[in-house]
Amino acid sequence: MDQREVLRKRKGAKVARQVFEARAGRLGVERPLAVVQIDHTLADIILVDQVERKPLARPWLTLAIDVATRIVLGIYVSFDAPSVLSIGLCLDHCVRQKSIRTPEALDELYWPAAGIPQAIHVDNGRDFRSDAFQSACKEWGIKVEYRPPGRVHFGGHIERLIGTTMGAVHVLPGTTQSSPKDKGEYDSAGKAAMTLNEFEDWIHLEICRYHNTRHSGLGRAPLAAWADLGGDDAGRQVIDTEAFRISFLPSERRQLGRTGINLFSVGYWNDAFGPMIGRGAGRVTVKYDPRDMSQVWVITEDGRTVAARYKDLSRPRISLWESRRARAIYHERHGGSISEAMLFRIIEEQRRIAHAARQQTLSARLEGERQARLPSDKPKRDPSREMFAIDTSNPDLPTYPIDDFDGLRRKT
Repeated sequence: MDQREVLRKRKGAKVARQVFEARAGRLGVERPLAVVQIDHTLADIILVDQVERKPLARPWLTLAIDVATRIVLGIYVSFDAPSVLSIGLCLDHCVRQKSIRTPEALDELYWPAAGIPQAIHVDNGRDFRSDAFQSACKEWGIKVEYRPPGRVHFGGHIERLIGTTMGAVHVLPGTTQSSPKDKGEYDSAGKAAMTLNEFEDWIHLEICRYHNTRHSGLGRAPLAAWADLGGDDAGRQVIDTEAFRISFLPSERRQLGRTGINLFSVGYWNDAFGPMIGRGAGRVTVKYDPRDMSQVWVITEDGRTVAARYKDLSRPRISLWESRRARAIYHERHGGSISEAMLFRIIEEQRRIAHAARQQTLSARLEGERQARLPSDKPKRDPSREMFAIDTSNPDLPTYPIDDFDGLRRKT
């Protein structure tokens, strides 16, 4: 009997390919940012919520690795399953300068990699095949190459990085290990202790450790390879990072009318729509961030991006998941389309119920975690611009002459 067929019947096609399939050649890349591989994985750990610190769920990681230097170019961590949004936010992290939250005992860590990849290698997942993803890559001059179905070794670099990262995760409290056999009697949910933010900080520190560790395939550390190959000067840098992020967001085609844009039963407006309506703009592309539907971006025919907010600015920020759930509830009870006022009324009531049930219900607490990680409109704190108290009892502080005018008298 054919031994490959025997092994396929006994242990599956994947094992049979690993044993019998020839894999001649290798992916040779000499310049940083020439080829970047991207993939998703469900992390082998259960995390807890920030309030009650009760077990929630396993997070998803989206990772991007530079093939030439093995530098981790970007990462995105979320409780939500892989989507166009997670790819876009990972690529957004790739092109930005990285900042890492570190304990006070550590010096500032160096994560140098940033830039637009020339080409990205991805699998055949639906998210990588979406029109939004492909059009954004074309807009920024990124070539997309898909690996053959079922041929995991064509993404060997990212698969090895995922394996290395998960191996490190297995030492954390709440790990699920890589299989039920490895997990044994360990109570992953009972031992879970880290929140999503804490896990994200930990994974960033782990990546910095990996960057400074000798890589067997390179013969040196990835950080040294990046410096030696001129990674800081390689590729193209993004000046307008916000425009880059918006281009990778999911999109819908909508009619621009006299009342503005209607997306998912919510109206949006910008005064710039007036001249566009007069010129008969018709259907336009609308970009949106599913985490925060209080603002959308309309792409004009000449390539300009026009931000539009709620027509009723008193409305609270909502997520697309909340909107879908509210519309489904209304359609099940009444049928037909839902009004904007009713949509927000249902969401407000759902939030009230979820807040009361958050301590008992896993799904409600998970929604609370999503709400906590919504993009914030608040400016980042700048300690250098804040007022603070001065210790006037310290004689070493410098003193300055003060002119005090009281009527026509001058005191010094």
